[in-house]
Amino acid sequence: MSLDPVTGRPRLYGPGTGLVRTVSRTNRHCILCGKDKGRDGRGPSCRPCYAKVRSVKILLRCLWCSEEFLKPRHEYNKALRRGHFAFYCCKEHSQAHHAIKNARRCQNCDMAMPGKRNNKFCSMQCRIDSRNHPEKPCTICGLFFRPLSTRTVYCSRPCADKAHSIRMLGTGNSHYKDGTSYSKWFKETRPLIFERDKDSCVACTTPYKPIKYLRNGAPAQRSNLIVHHLDEDPANNRVENLILLCYTCHAVHHKSAVTPYPWFAEYTRRASESMTSKWKATATSLLTVYSSTTAS
Repeated sequence: MSLDPVTGRPRLYGPGTGLVRTVSRTNRHCILCGKDKGRDGRGPSCRPCYAKVRSVKILLRCLWCSEEFLKPRHEYNKALRRGHFAFYCCKEHSQAHHAIKNARRCQNCDMAMPGKRNNKFCSMQCRIDSRNHPEKPCTICGLFFRPLSTRTVYCSRPCADKAHSIRMLGTGNSHYKDGTSYSKWFKETRPLIFERDKDSCVACTTPYKPIKYLRNGAPAQRSNLIVHHLDEDPANNRVENLILLCYTCHAVHHKSAVTPYPWFAEYTRRASESMTSKWKATATSLLTVYSSTTAS
């Protein structure tokens, strides 16, 4: 074997070796057209016939979008040999269909759940139905529902919240103190402060004006004035410790390093002393009733 002086590679054919490249000794004629293949290789057909066969396409229907498309016959036959019988017009449709075909199925309704590999059920309703709990009425609204477990009592969260509110009334509340809580004291004293301060802000004389708004979808209203605690203790609801302010003056009082209203305490003392005897009797009665909640 001689080497090519230019490339340095073995030289198998040429005058230097005396070897000549010969045509194929078998399959010399194309099985399709019958012509001599010449130097087209050892395949059963010539190159033009081979290209013609590979250009044949068959009409198929996409399994995902049901659109018709053409697919080369040699690719179709190759897929059949591999056991593939589902065909798609594009890669995206193939991936979309396989995501559903290979997805985990709901144990109750057998619906495919793509993207939920760790879920056993497609929805909360299927989870409930799989447990076969009998329907029962809600103790609040009376609506029949299928409970999530044997301990489920209410049909929804609003009904459960309403039942909890009812249980927390009166002695059911852990903070109940025989009806003498300082919040109730403040609620009953608040009208006295509005009466004493003449329904207006003590600092800027802004008059009382109800503000209408929606609360949980229902119309409601609140005051534009605030009953402020001078010592900032919500448990101390003596009339001398309460004063009527608007939102702006209340914010100025709290946001200032030194309050611009140092005369509040003297005003509440004099204003309370100048009230009618009936007003004073009501304030004294409330103080007696709620004496156990009075701040020390």
